[in-house]
Amino acid sequence: MDLEDTQKLKRKWLNTNWVLLLSTLSLVTLGILFVKSACSTRESEVLRMLWVGQLEFAVLGFIFMCLIALTDYRQWIKLSGIIYLIMLTTLILVLMPGIGQAQMGARRWLFGLQPSEPAKLGVILLVASILGRLKEHQRSFKTLLKIGILTGIPAVLILCEPDLGTALVLGPTVLSMLFLARIAPKTLGIATLLICLVVAYELTIVSIAKDEATPPERSEQLLKWTGLRDHQVRRVETFLFPDRDPFGDGYNARQSEIAVGSGGAWGKGYGQGIQHRMGYLPAKVSVNDFIFPVIAEELGYAGSLFLISLYGFGIFLPGLIIAIRCKDDTGKLLALGIVFLLFCHIFINIGMTVRIVPITGLPLPFISQGGTFMLVMMMAMGVLQSVAIHGRSTEHVFRR
Repeated sequence: MDLEDTQKLKRKWLNTNWVLLLSTLSLVTLGILFVKSACSTRESEVLRMLWVGQLEFAVLGFIFMCLIALTDYRQWIKLSGIIYLIMLTTLILVLMPGIGQAQMGARRWLFGLQPSEPAKLGVILLVASILGRLKEHQRSFKTLLKIGILTGIPAVLILCEPDLGTALVLGPTVLSMLFLARIAPKTLGIATLLICLVVAYELTIVSIAKDEATPPERSEQLLKWTGLRDHQVRRVETFLFPDRDPFGDGYNARQSEIAVGSGGAWGKGYGQGIQHRMGYLPAKVSVNDFIFPVIAEELGYAGSLFLISLYGFGIFLPGLIIAIRCKDDTGKLLALGIVFLLFCHIFINIGMTVRIVPITGLPLPFISQGGTFMLVMMMAMGVLQSVAIHGRSTEHVFRR
């Protein structure tokens, strides 16, 4: 290694965001510990050892994170079109009978991995690549339509699996990037308002349809107008009427609330959570979508606050600082896209466990059990670190 290579490595070392790195490793460690706790009561030895697989994927993810961080993010941006096409190919393959693997009524797995997870990162890369090169006169409705189509294609494919939660986070993530790039702001504002109205419409129609005073025939007709699948309607109904079916569709949400509330200020201690150990909070959900209640019960309010603070001050704030310091449009958009993707995941996951939002099945970043999800989240952190390391001096900045 010559002097120039040594200096480059030193600059990368100095530009590394250590708060982001240490917070990521802390969250991953917490995730492994609580996946182990949540799995401890499973009947099968294989299921009790799920935490080992989580550890293996975390180690592999850390290697990927380091490699991506040391590579200039512009190299990945140059390949964004190819990455996008590969992503679309995998999303199509996973829907094909005999190729994609179906579990629990959904066809989401391809060779043991979930293509929908890296698809989110692929969309962010492509959108950042397109928006980062735009001139002022190109920030028009035409660009907005182009981005909408490029985002809509993978979103529709993901919905066909079906995976509503993953498809939903693509929308607000891309919208945040479009707002930052100031693409047709008036049109974008109207589109955002329309999305809010659609959400309000869906909630209102389901509320009327599921009201006890609505005749069955009328209810069935109203539900057809929503376009929602039966299981999605049940989730919205559970959100709107939480006490209507506490031992059926509302069971997981109810037990989740009990777990969160019973933790008290300091919790019952690691591995001592009653709700999941006694099986009240089902084992099949306590390791992934509903792992936050396990943490809240065992570590209490203090532990929950620590976890949320770790996300806020260890991931979001450093991510925003990285974006602000980056002098390249593409790097700014890339960093903020990843930060907003994580925010959506965290807000929706924790929100659904305390009934702030309907249940959508989104995992908690770095915490929930899931190999593909862990790999993609670690890769996303690698991209953020790459922007931190390589984004200090570059081409041009947004025009004010």
